[in-house]
Amino acid sequence: MKVEQARRAIGEAVSARILELFEADHARMRESGVDVINARLHRGPTLPGHNPRAVPPVPPADVVTHPALAEPKVIFTWKSEHGTAPYFQMDVPADWRSRVVHRGYAVIAGHPVTSVLEEDADGRPTRIQTVDLTGYFDSSLHGWRAWARDSIRTVDWSDPDQPHLAQPAGDPGTHHEPPAAVAR
Repeated sequence: MKVEQARRAIGEAVSARILELFEADHARMRESGVDVINARLHRGPTLPGHNPRAVPPVPPADVVTHPALAEPKVIFTWKSEHGTAPYFQMDVPADWRSRVVHRGYAVIAGHPVTSVLEEDADGRPTRIQTVDLTGYFDSSLHGWRAWARDSIRTVDWSDPDQPHLAQPAGDPGTHHEPPAAVAR
């Protein structure tokens, strides 16, 4: 995999997850009748991103990568009211290209990989830095919006064709691992 392919795959995965989160929140609002209440109360712009009765389109995210000056991290928040593609900035470690991209691990189980923290004997990532995405309808100001927070996850390879992620025991998934903690 090449860097541009990795960025494209990450952008598609991020946008697919945002759409999934928006659709889940929309279903929750419909079931509870909150979408109708929000529609009656909302007096903001008539942009699609402000319509609580319909999930707006989520174009593939524009993904940029920069060398991490300190710890690897992701900077991401998106408001659909702007009508632009989500902008997803990843500050990645120096070895991101060789340990993540060239090995084809830019996206694991639908999650973008910011950093590989540990690997198994076969060189597969077993502990990664990724993000948890949040997306919902904000009835107070912005309409449909999403953001990310950095997260540490373990990778379960029991099904090599479909690995899945788990949160390590005792790890709230909200902190960064310093680059020095990377095990090989």
